[in-house]
Amino acid sequence: MDMAVKKTTKMARAKIGAGGSDDIRKGFLNPPDDLKQLKIISAQAVRTLSEDINRIKRGELRGKKLAIVLATGGTLAMRTEAGIRTPHLDFQQLFTHMGGNLAERFEIRGLQAFNIDSSQMDYRHTRELAIVMTWLWGAIKVPFTGFLVTHGTDTMSYAAAATSLMMGPGMPFSVVYTGAQRPMEDPLSDVQINIRNSLYTLESLHAKNMAEVLIVMGDRAVLATSSEKVNDTLANAFDAPRHHYVARYNRMDHPVPLADWLKPRRRAPFKPTIWQGDHSHTLVVKSTLGLDPKMVTHQIEQPSVRSVILYSFGAGTVHEDIIAATVEPAKRRGIPVFVVNPVHADYRVEYLSSFKAVRMGATPLDMTLSSALAKTEIALRLHGGDAKAMARFMTQNYVGEVPTQLSRFVPSK
Repeated sequence: MDMAVKKTTKMARAKIGAGGSDDIRKGFLNPPDDLKQLKIISAQAVRTLSEDINRIKRGELRGKKLAIVLATGGTLAMRTEAGIRTPHLDFQQLFTHMGGNLAERFEIRGLQAFNIDSSQMDYRHTRELAIVMTWLWGAIKVPFTGFLVTHGTDTMSYAAAATSLMMGPGMPFSVVYTGAQRPMEDPLSDVQINIRNSLYTLESLHAKNMAEVLIVMGDRAVLATSSEKVNDTLANAFDAPRHHYVARYNRMDHPVPLADWLKPRRRAPFKPTIWQGDHSHTLVVKSTLGLDPKMVTHQIEQPSVRSVILYSFGAGTVHEDIIAATVEPAKRRGIPVFVVNPVHADYRVEYLSSFKAVRMGATPLDMTLSSALAKTEIALRLHGGDAKAMARFMTQNYVGEVPTQLSRFVPSK
């Protein structure tokens, strides 16, 4: 971490004071590759993996591309017993059944980080994956295309977005998250095609000297910080409400063509902002029909709440009583209020309620909910109790979560 970030973090800690959370005061993990911080993933297994990879001799790959897999469980690794799915397969069993010519084109090494239903994950799991990837990047001397994280779809958009934000603007390697809607045991499982597309996408990213975090599912790849899960049965489980797709696989081109707007991220120094703490400090208030404003105010008054996100109906619309019940107690506590729009649009003040939300002090964000939640954790550690500074940071592009003129998806009318 450079001196500017250290100074800002120190100031933020002072502003938080005695009422702040301990993990916010601790700031970012320093160093970011400290394997001693691992509580779920075996540090020895990580070291063994790096030793195994570093034993690969020059020419031994014979043209094959090396990819590192971090398996976490999820549907693609599940087995059904008595009608209930539970994580079962490890990544070695998974790749044994891949077939095709993947074994001729790719060398797969990796480890079973954990084996869990992704609905049971929290930021602790994502943080440990980030630590492991950061450490392996420094320890492995053999060129590799990037990391493939096999993950359950329920929390994939949250974990992938958090990974991108934890790694920061100078991330020097690519990460592809993938999963499945149907486990390997199903006749029409999508495991094989998703892993195949993921590996070839890592290959293309590496060949173009790009470093990104993507989600690959079905016939599309989306930026991790743009992703939303939109379906629980179709192969195309994820969409991107604000960004164009990064890649499409319906034409079966090789190498995989990547979007023109995708830019390399390797020019900035690699300074991960891996925050400490397992849980979010942001209260999400979804404006729903009949939501009690008193209930909302009571929640915001809880000391553990350090920022609030109003999740609008769409186009920034929120019930006006909910706006007042959110913004007023937040102002009294000196914590910021943000508005996130869940649909295919940036935040435009077209309706009276959205106008009132901004006038009362809520800051609209042009990003997904999963990105906003992860980014607020960084903002809290950089800017602590300074709500205005947090708002400025949240509206600025950090790792591509805010669409640019080139990357923004504009739906046809």
